[in-house]
Amino acid sequence: MFRFLGRLTATYPKTLCVIWAALGAVLALIAPHWDARAHDDDVRFIPERFTSVRAYQLLEKAFPQDVFASQLIFAFERDEQPLLPADLHLVELSMKDLEKLRQDSPELKIGKIVSFQDGIVGCRLTSADQQCTLVQVSLGTPYLAVATMTAVEKAQAIVRQRLGASAHDGLRIYTTGAAGIGHDLIKTCGDSLEDTTLATVILVVAVLLLVYRAPLLALVPLATIAVSVWVSLHLLALMTLLPGVQLVNISRIFAIVILYGAGTDYCLFLIARYREELQAGHAVRKALGRALQGVGEALTASAGTVMVGLGLMVLAEFAKVRYAGPAIALSLGVALLACLTLTPALLRLLGPIVFWPRRAPVGQTFLSAGQQEKRLGRQECLPHVGLWDWISHKVAARPALVWSSAMLLLLPLVLLGLQVKPNYRATGELSTDSESLQGLAAIQRHFTAGEIGPVTILLASEKDWDSREGLLDINHLSRGFALLPNVAEVRSLTRPLGMAIVDLTPTPGVDHWLNRVLEYLDPILRGFRETMHARAKEHYVARITEEQDGAERHRYITRLDLILKSDPFEPESTATLRLLQTWLTKELPRHSFLGDVQAECYGITATARDLAEVTEKDRRRVNAFVLLAILGILLVLVRNGWLAFYLLVTVLLSYFAALGATVLAGWLWTGMPLTHVDWRVPFFLFTILVAVGEDYNILLVSRALQERKKWGAVEGMRRALAKTGGAITSCGLIMAGTFATLMLAGLNTLMQIGFALAFGVLIDTFVVRPLLVPAFAMLFWRDKKSVEQPETLAVLEMPHQPEQIDQILSDWRKAA
Repeated sequence: MFRFLGRLTATYPKTLCVIWAALGAVLALIAPHWDARAHDDDVRFIPERFTSVRAYQLLEKAFPQDVFASQLIFAFERDEQPLLPADLHLVELSMKDLEKLRQDSPELKIGKIVSFQDGIVGCRLTSADQQCTLVQVSLGTPYLAVATMTAVEKAQAIVRQRLGASAHDGLRIYTTGAAGIGHDLIKTCGDSLEDTTLATVILVVAVLLLVYRAPLLALVPLATIAVSVWVSLHLLALMTLLPGVQLVNISRIFAIVILYGAGTDYCLFLIARYREELQAGHAVRKALGRALQGVGEALTASAGTVMVGLGLMVLAEFAKVRYAGPAIALSLGVALLACLTLTPALLRLLGPIVFWPRRAPVGQTFLSAGQQEKRLGRQECLPHVGLWDWISHKVAARPALVWSSAMLLLLPLVLLGLQVKPNYRATGELSTDSESLQGLAAIQRHFTAGEIGPVTILLASEKDWDSREGLLDINHLSRGFALLPNVAEVRSLTRPLGMAIVDLTPTPGVDHWLNRVLEYLDPILRGFRETMHARAKEHYVARITEEQDGAERHRYITRLDLILKSDPFEPESTATLRLLQTWLTKELPRHSFLGDVQAECYGITATARDLAEVTEKDRRRVNAFVLLAILGILLVLVRNGWLAFYLLVTVLLSYFAALGATVLAGWLWTGMPLTHVDWRVPFFLFTILVAVGEDYNILLVSRALQERKKWGAVEGMRRALAKTGGAITSCGLIMAGTFATLMLAGLNTLMQIGFALAFGVLIDTFVVRPLLVPAFAMLFWRDKKSVEQPETLAVLEMPHQPEQIDQILSDWRKAA
């Protein structure tokens, strides 16, 4: 196959270049815009079997006026004194401006706008110390949608303009809430994409120029990968038109970085083999064919491990991961195809001029027969002089010592990596200097910490919650939940303001002055209670109609909003949520007056807990299948069970070492907990690093399999290390550098992933592939041929004059 591909690219280079250019142009014309097709709303990606999703569906049916895809919050704050009347007047004017924006721009999907003036809900939007008040704006778009960013920026501009038109010294306005956080994330992500792409291109160009010192030769891989990125991103956007195919924004960043890293590696390895063939005396056309034939299988197997690893993410239950992995794998497949077709086509078109200003390797056709024999004989038998030849001899001389030293070097980081736990805090991606996080901090300064994300409990029954039995159930749960240690307040039908409505009915038959006052006030108090109850009923009780077996069924829904004392993302909040669910599953069925009741939990804490559960199960499932798939590829390649298993273990060591180094660097740099990283770090790190690390092992072992046919197992491995050392090291440096560009992103998660991937690739490049793998293979991967030739090989490796080497080779051939 690869021989045919080599002939095809060498014979029709112009046709292949035209095909790639036409493919990119057509896809650009017909593919939809990426931003219009990408989604990133975590709640909609969690499977329906989780309580947060079922609760969200109930909320949509029962309280549609309170359901929004995201919420924008403006926090008006004064630090050292209560808000002034002029400040509250500013809030009123801002409300009118926002309402006008809602009516004039329906495309922004601005919904309900609430402030301190709006009844039961509004009275809770001003803090007890009167130093902060909130304006809540509901939006009909998810918090990570581009349309949400547009709505936030327009609303923000209106409020800022109103503040600038009047004098309010000391008043600060923060833009926060889910929509505010989404705005900062999208903006930072967009800036990150531009910075990362630019830094990646500059890095690749610099490394290629350093390696080749030939501008045109450096441009060949760059042009190949640029075309691959262009085609793959438009192809992914086009595929979203198919049912069930979705995009997530993180796919684009990873696709660009991995394509520039891995794709450049593949091109570099192909070009290195092409130079070898030219140096062996073959003409350009034949050299390209032999190069493709020599490395095509290794490159395909190498890319296949990464593609299989990423593609197996399709087994994840969490849809965001399920869509991201295969999308990146497809992009890498496009890059591999371009490396095997477009790169050799460009090399064929440019010919010897591609090596300018250096001289092209001398072709065999320009040498005499005797020179050809001497040249080929010496290239096969003489050692390569250089750093990697020296390293290969040292490894071959003392493989046990080399292996032990490398293991001791990795062990501390591996042990630390084994202790790492994922963190599911949604705001952890942003810097603490971002306005949305500063706004959250301002809210928590003046309100209860859990006010930014209440736990909403939804109860569904076929009986009316406004009945006597229903009110008894609600009151029982409200009183019980209020007594839990981490619950600050419970708001429900029986306590809409967070406290029970006290019954001040006069006691019959008792003659007391208080009774007489209550009798006088009773009509007024009864009217107040009835009014309060009617308003609370609008907010806390609803009836929905559903179809079941062709008939309509009515169900009554009530909600309880619990304000926790702890931050919604803290472990204490998760523990409280578990306690609440225990109440709902065990206590409610035994004490409910309404019989069978469906209970679901919704909110930031519930969503984060469900996200943690589904991603942890996905991580274990995907990791297991990735390991099995890569082990299968290694078994086919090396045909040796214990060696394949060992190669797999080495990349696992680099994975845990990279995790350990990441948390250690985070602890030293930012003071983050020593054992916590964002949940995306171990998920993507495992799949990518294990596949890429095995990628380098495959390139080394593939060459070793070729060399051992001539020189035996030990010498073959040594020569494979010496010959591939420079190329694979360059590949590793480029890959690590491209991953390191993620650290330029403003998102903490991408910075962690970038550091972890770069560190892991460097471990694979300078510890696993040159030390752990060859040393182990030299100790245990032996055969008879490696034992039969030690004296001959030792003689050949000794320094000799060319005439002496010719005599040695002649004597050896005669003996053979």
